[in-house]
Amino acid sequence: MELDEFFDRKQIIKLKVKEKQLVIKELVDRLNDLGRINNKERYYAQVIHRESLENTGIGNGFAIPHARTESVSDLISVLGILEKPIDYQSIDDKPVRYVLLSIFPTEMSTKYLYLIGMMARIFSDRQKRKIMDGEPTPAKIYSFLKKEAKAYYESISVKDRPKAGKPENLSGVPSSDLDLLIRLDSLYKVLDEGNKSDSLVKKIDSMKKLIDNRSLTYYERMRKKRDNPFAIVEKNSCSGCHMEIPPFYVEQIKERKGISLCTHCGRFLILL
Repeated sequence: MELDEFFDRKQIIKLKVKEKQLVIKELVDRLNDLGRINNKERYYAQVIHRESLENTGIGNGFAIPHARTESVSDLISVLGILEKPIDYQSIDDKPVRYVLLSIFPTEMSTKYLYLIGMMARIFSDRQKRKIMDGEPTPAKIYSFLKKEAKAYYESISVKDRPKAGKPENLSGVPSSDLDLLIRLDSLYKVLDEGNKSDSLVKKIDSMKKLIDNRSLTYYERMRKKRDNPFAIVEKNSCSGCHMEIPPFYVEQIKERKGISLCTHCGRFLILL
């Protein structure tokens, strides 16, 4: 997938403010100035309210303030890069320098989670952050992220294609579990990178309690087998193993009545 499916170079700005609320305000103002939203006070209030429910500093200097609202019809995002890191009370207790603010409707939740997974993977790499920490222009930052986004999309496939087999049955598991599993996976990535804090472990345990036991057990098994247990459905194919998905199964996935799995590699399928 291309980065411009999520945001363009005008939606990347550098910030000099030193407080969380001011960061969010400037990012919302930017979307308003670009004509992407038309009531900046309302959206600012929604993002701040969401932030009061759960801190969105997800680690590695990266934060994802957001609001889910039906008053927009598409995913709208803006990336702010701070001149100096600020305290954000992140899960790894590290200051934040990169803030990706998003506003999106419920039907775009899966697309949003894919964006967050992609960006979190990019910013979790210390060498990549060094490039971002320099003084490139927003245009150069966009070009860098565009290249990295393409590499991320290609990396979610595996070298060896597994043989087709009987798919796991997760019938009856609510589709909302997929969103929870993606969030759980992002927490596990922080844990894998060396953060063993009690707060992170508690977040993981709390998240697991919200997920149906069948899908959680299956996810834990897939996590041990794959670098990424999730795959995108694009052009009727699984991005993980590149095998074709039967048209009738694609239609079932579109209905979003439950969790869908690739019949070839077993990955959780995400339809954007």
